Amino acid sequence: MTDTPRGDLNTQRIVPLATLAVPPRGMDPVVARLSTALSAAVLETLKQDRAVLVLSRESKGTLYLDQRQFAALTAPPAIEPTTDVYLLSVRRPALLRHLPMLSGLPPLKFDIDRGPGAFLLSFACLLEDGCLEDAVPQTSQRLLQHLTDLLITTILDCLDLEISVAGRRRHRQKQIRHYIETRLHEPDLTPQRIADASGISTRALYQLFDGETGAVAGWILNRRLERIHADLTNPTHDALPIAQIALNHGFRNAAHFSRRFRQKFGASPREIRQRVLHKPHLSGRG
Repeated sequence: MTDTPRGDLNTQRIVPLATLAVPPRGMDPVVARLSTALSAAVLETLKQDRAVLVLSRESKGTLYLDQRQFAALTAPPAIEPTTDVYLLSVRRPALLRHLPMLSGLPPLKFDIDRGPGAFLLSFACLLEDGCLEDAVPQTSQRLLQHLTDLLITTILDCLDLEISVAGRRRHRQKQIRHYIETRLHEPDLTPQRIADASGISTRALYQLFDGETGAVAGWILNRRLERIHADLTNPTHDALPIAQIALNHGFRNAAHFSRRFRQKFGASPREIRQRVLHKPHLSGRG
């Protein structure tokens, strides 16, 4: 057996490893300057099963995850084409494998003039300017790996997210409760609908509300009743019929509403309103 010098053996081991290309987390990042109206460009990219980050020094960065999220916007972005706006897109399934908590969230906004967002924009500018055109494949792959790592860091920083399971659970709870709070007036706000909108199963949704009286439906009921009580004790709503107030907060059945209200507050809606109307007020007399 021929002896191999120790230095040569180390070289044989190290050099092949150093030249291996590392896949950028399977995200296949692509950077392009905006060349059409922003809404059209974003929508076209989302149709390709890719998530899109809009990067511009003129405004906050924005992450759009999918077509449903984009279609739900009340005011879609309308930035005109400019060389100062870049679209960084990645494969959505790969992004969600690394950051599953993104599913069901509204578009994320993050700073571009400071923190990881500033680095992300600079990286995107360099890539679009062709800084990797002459690089060997191994170098390109490594730099794209750094880009996807920076993207993930930017998102986590934006969410102010704890990496622990407990931290992710708290964040998910916060986002889902915000979704519910903005839709309490909708009578058909059911656990199934909330789970679908959040991109999770109903079982996972119930687990997030574990410990709440009545679970998801109970939390919704409680928040509706609290809002109605606030309206009934607010003088600005004195002329509004009680039935209309209940309807405004998602109750279709007047009898069901009255029964639940009395159970929670120990008095009927009318009695609560009368207490406020007959409550003596300070007249300001000296």
